[in-house]
Amino acid sequence: MEELYFCEERDIEETLKNALSPYICGKYTIIRGDFGKPYVDGNPVFFSIAHSGGEGVVLISDRQCGVDFEVIKKRKTSAVFKRLSAREKEEIQGDYIKFLQNWVAKEAYIKYLGGTISWIKRLEYAGGALYFDGKKADCVIKVKTYLDRAVYAVCTKEIK
Repeated sequence: MEELYFCEERDIEETLKNALSPYICGKYTIIRGDFGKPYVDGNPVFFSIAHSGGEGVVLISDRQCGVDFEVIKKRKTSAVFKRLSAREKEEIQGDYIKFLQNWVAKEAYIKYLGGTISWIKRLEYAGGALYFDGKKADCVIKVKTYLDRAVYAVCTKEIK
């Protein structure tokens, strides 16, 4: 199961609460892991949130997950671009949307793991797949456009 809820950033906590309500009975507390990943202790429902430019997204899943979201708004990318692998640079070739797709894929994976942004330099997103420390990441990654105004990525645990 994978459910996405798009909302305004200011409504993200209420959207999360409403999205979790069919799966959690009674009161609950959202706990944060070592690097800030939110979860509900002892509950089999997983979730992730992201926001950018006043908009947000909530992902609810029955397995480990991460989501990232970036509004398409031209920003300076040269500092990050120069740190990409040759394969990534070849795929992006100055295309800002492809750059954002690369970024959100990596961020979604970091959120999936419950990691920290410092891990971004250990990631490569090329050919529609993620690589962590040179090995193909054990996850499913989906990168999409939202209403031609944002890009987002959903990362979930592979079902084997």
